[in-house]
Formats: sequence, structure tokens, C-alpha cells
Amino acid sequence: MVWHLRPETLEFLDRAPLRLSFAAQLEAPPDAVFRELAERPGNWPRWFPGFASAAYVGDPPYGAGTTRRLRLVGGVRARETVLVWDPARCFAYRVEEAGVPGVRAMMEEWRLAPSPYGGTMLHWTIALDVRQPLRAVWRAASPLLDRAFRRAAHRLDVRIASAAAHG
Repeated sequence: MVWHLRPETLEFLDRAPLRLSFAAQLEAPPDAVFRELAERPGNWPRWFPGFASAAYVGDPPYGAGTTRRLRLVGGVRARETVLVWDPARCFAYRVEEAGVPGVRAMMEEWRLAPSPYGGTMLHWTIALDVRQPLRAVWRAASPLLDRAFRRAAHRLDVRIASAAAHG
């Protein structure tokens, strides 16, 4: 079953009832990280645990307003709309439909910044409005999401370095 979520503007990232934020340091430069995040959705299953597939709907060019469909391991499906496509800086999207009960509104933002140590500081924020009993579940899942994010960031970094070495 698919639930239609409430459409929100970017301000939701700051005012959502529940915000989960994670950060990781990558060796790859911001432009390379952004390419993998935004321009190559089909690669997400190769570096982000839990992703089974992801693809944009329609023909390129892609950017703000583009629709992305994804499927997670276990069969959960979602449809998203890209809200921000700012190369090497920010990639954000709103979840329009999701196969997860109890979620009223959801948005994700990936912020990239050059790290003072070289590479990229990557910040991932999940903004949610979920029914009250599920807030505790999402909060409790935060350490698992953090671990998945750190694993994904490492795999993404290795993938980018490998492509650079072979390309």
C-alpha cells in the first residue's frame, strides 16, 4: 500500500516535528560526491545499504522538479520530488508517496561542504512529521540510521576513489 504524504516547502527542514541529522567526512571532493548523490540515482544500491533501486522519471536534464522513484530492500516503495539541485552544495527532495504507514510528511537534505581537512563534509537531514506512536520508533532508529549513513558514506567514498583510479 502507498500513502500520499503532505507536500511541504523547504522550510519544513527547519520546523519539522522530528529531525534526524547525521554527518560524515569523505575524502572525495564535493563535486564528485554530488554527482553520485544527485546525477546517478541508479548507483545508490551500490553504496547505500537498504536501497534496491532508484531512478528518475523521464528524460534528462534532471534538476529541481524532477521525480525519483525508489524501492528499498523489503519492498518499500517511494516517489520523491527534487526540491534543491545545487551542484557540490545541496541535494534535497520531498517524499510524495511512501509505502510506510504513519508518515504524514517527509523531506531529506544532503548538504556538502569542502572540509578544512580536504574532501567533503556530508550532512544528511531527515525531516519528518509522523503519527505520535511512531516518533519514538524513529528516534530509537536514529543510531541504526547513523550507522547505515556512515557505512554508506564510506562505501560512496571508496566507489568515487575507485572510479577516479580507473577512469
